[in-house]
Amino acid sequence: MVHERKQIAEDAGLAPAGTPATAEAAAPPGRGGQWIVLVAVALGTMMEALDGTVVAVANPVIAVDLDTDLSSLQWVTNGYMLAVACTLITAGKLGDRYGHKKVFLIGMAAFAATSVMAGLADSIGMLIFWRVLQGISGAVLAPSGLAVLKNTFPKGQLKIAIGVWSAVGALAMAAGPFIGGLTVDLLSWRWVFFINLLVGAVAFALGAWAIGNHRPDGAARSFDTPGVVLLTAALFALVWGIIQVPEHGWSDVYPLGSFAAALLIGAGFVLRERAAREALLPLGLFRLRAVSVGSTALLIGGFATFGASFYLALYLQQVHGFEPMEAGLGLLPFTVLFGVGAPTGAALNARFGPRVPLALGLTLIGGGLLGLSQMTADSSYHAMWPFLVPLGVGMGMVAPTAIEMIVSSAPGQLTGVASGLQQTALMLGGVLGTAALGSMISARVSSTLPQHTAEAGVPEGLAAALGNLSKVISQGVVPVPEGTDPSAARAAVEAGHAAFMDGFHTAMLGGMTVVLAGALIAALLAPRTRTSPDGAESAEADATA
Repeated sequence: MVHERKQIAEDAGLAPAGTPATAEAAAPPGRGGQWIVLVAVALGTMMEALDGTVVAVANPVIAVDLDTDLSSLQWVTNGYMLAVACTLITAGKLGDRYGHKKVFLIGMAAFAATSVMAGLADSIGMLIFWRVLQGISGAVLAPSGLAVLKNTFPKGQLKIAIGVWSAVGALAMAAGPFIGGLTVDLLSWRWVFFINLLVGAVAFALGAWAIGNHRPDGAARSFDTPGVVLLTAALFALVWGIIQVPEHGWSDVYPLGSFAAALLIGAGFVLRERAAREALLPLGLFRLRAVSVGSTALLIGGFATFGASFYLALYLQQVHGFEPMEAGLGLLPFTVLFGVGAPTGAALNARFGPRVPLALGLTLIGGGLLGLSQMTADSSYHAMWPFLVPLGVGMGMVAPTAIEMIVSSAPGQLTGVASGLQQTALMLGGVLGTAALGSMISARVSSTLPQHTAEAGVPEGLAAALGNLSKVISQGVVPVPEGTDPSAARAAVEAGHAAFMDGFHTAMLGGMTVVLAGALIAALLAPRTRTSPDGAESAEADATA
């Protein structure tokens, strides 16, 4: 594997021939120890992770206060997500070029500043504008933070550091609904953003003090501006198309046009990177099994877990009547147990190499989805939460292991790019999973709703009206007109929820199929490495993928 990484560095023009691209030792930390560096980076991760779940809880209050409709409100989240997805890899390259400490601190300061401006927004348009800039700031912050860890920790301790870093992010996501609900109730939705100023200030101060200055190897190299433009445009078109799927379907002109544009621009990006002397994303990087298999595992893990958790939240709220904060708390076994899976995966990775935690983690996720596919509209929460356990533990094993594989295997000059690559794969997996599982639910609801309305005895006129609202019912909502006879209304709700659960079952089984295919890929193709007691890496004889 060392030979592969060296050859890739040479092919990409990143290291002189004969210079090992991965032999760099961890850079010494600044005036603080390496664990203080981990605290600073983890605080930045916590701030970014909290922001997603906290804002979701605040959205209903934002809609009332800023007098906006649902389609505009969605862009408070979609605008942030688009900005992050389109700029992660480029932001990682900025760290490789100008220094990861510098870029990390700039991203931290910008995220805190844009959070304050979002909290001061007096219209939905200005809030979306600042959320987009906040997303760009988060994209600048995240890859360089992870690269700082690689530059700070020796190889034998990097797995543990990434496991802790991942667990902090997961626990922040788990606490988000509770913190968001408490903040909105006691203060206002604006403090959901203002709170980032305090966390950001602490993380910035610790980072400036503790992180060592590490001159990047590629500081004197040119910047691939055409590659940046092409990659940003391709990712924008891809994510935009996926966002359109829930509303328009896969075959509509809007998503198809976006996907076609993404394909054409992506082809242009590939041609550019092949010809570029200093490529933004050297394509030879994907010849490393650790990078290609790790990215695939993150994409599939994100597809299954984020997609499933989105529709689990709808199931709890629309079918069981949970409040948004209650639904967030109901998903705690998933997010909290991510924090259990992360150190478990790190220990297995250190002892057996990445193949075991990746394959085992993805298999656990598949088992959890299989269990969830047996839920019914009448199932109690106590029947559901045990299946959230393997989801959380499994993803906790997969994510840190895959991240460590990608970041530690990439040539030193591409640490930031590799960090951005893994986060892009995870985000694309989550967006794609939400859209794909939603399409499965929608198709199944449309096909089974007439049967359920007939079996429930729903009056013909009401049944026809429900049939025209199958997209709404695919979200677990059964809109019954006011004045409907109570018995007919109950029958309509029963039929709608039964159809939604049919779709939910199909989606969980579909996600299980995808994730078990990922487990097979990991079992066959993931590198077999182990860490010796002194922290040195030793590789077994593995055939090239």
